[in-house]
Amino acid sequence: MRILHAMLRVGNLEKSLAFYTQVLGMKLLRRKDYPEGKFTLAFVGYQDET
Repeated sequence: MRILHAMLRVGNLEKSLAFYTQVLGMKLLRRKDYPEGKFTLAFVGYQDET
């Protein structure tokens, strides 16, 4: 089984990114700010996107 996508809402994006990258060893693949909606999407993973 392969999980292709999961989404989590977090209270502190920077702390969450630090956990996923520094503790779990994932890479930040993409990050996109949406100021009009007041949110940011960040995609992390173990492999590059294809």
